[in-house]
Amino acid sequence: VGLAFSENFSDIKKLKSELQNILGKINFKLYDYLIEGNKGSCIIKIKLEDYAFVRDIFDSSTEILSITASGKIRLVRLRLNDYLQRQIDV
Repeated sequence: VGLAFSENFSDIKKLKSELQNILGKINFKLYDYLIEGNKGSCIIKIKLEDYAFVRDIFDSSTEILSITASGKIRLVRLRLNDYLQRQIDV
């Protein structure tokens, strides 16, 4: 799942802590933590069985947003990069 987040998570430890609080007992791996200006992005890898629940959680969040998802991390990277590029161009 590709996530975008506010500058409040400019420290990776703070983001990991918030993700653990939000996701509870759901296991995840954090990839591609990136900060550009006042926005950041990352990818979390979760089990397919947790996908719908995780998307619902981030759909209701205000500081961490789900931007894209795929079974392939390569596709998530590509889509997240496209999204962030559009945000910069605006």
